[in-house]
Amino acid sequence: MESMPLQCRRMMSAAVEFCDLIDNFDVPGQDAQWMAQMEKLLPKLHVAVIALSARCEGRRYYHFPDDDKRYELYLRLLRVLQDDDVLWEKHGNGVEKQLQRQRLCDRLADDLTDVYSDLKCGLDLLEEGVQQAVCEWQNSFYVHWGQHLLDAECWLHAVGAGGEPPPLPGFNHHQYHNNH
Repeated sequence: MESMPLQCRRMMSAAVEFCDLIDNFDVPGQDAQWMAQMEKLLPKLHVAVIALSARCEGRRYYHFPDDDKRYELYLRLLRVLQDDDVLWEKHGNGVEKQLQRQRLCDRLADDLTDVYSDLKCGLDLLEEGVQQAVCEWQNSFYVHWGQHLLDAECWLHAVGAGGEPPPLPGFNHHQYHNNH
């Protein structure tokens, strides 16, 4: 593999750390440490991708990663998030609280799945060269996973605070997914 500038190493490191956290999040009850790590990592990931300064000529058309793998990951994350009672103890019981919990689980699982899929794609491209991976991360960030990253940051903060996150202005990614 070619020499890698500092910004690229930081992006690669954040992408690997994020993917490892997701890959190893499969048992309810590991929430406190996992959430703390994820809450620290998401802003770090955001800064890392923004700091990339590669010139990407001829931007490629964005394509969604493998739907079967993506859906399997989404279902796994959704199950673990929904089954983790410690994670949701601040939300209490009751019909409205359960609906709120389900919405948060669905949104968070969807956001984390999409960020993971796009980061993993860039990591896989590192074998072809740093420039390809960086261009994939930049392109997919601005076209797709950047909004999911922002949403995930809001959702994780809301879960930790025991409330519902405010809707983010300007983009409804669930409507986007339903139309694409």
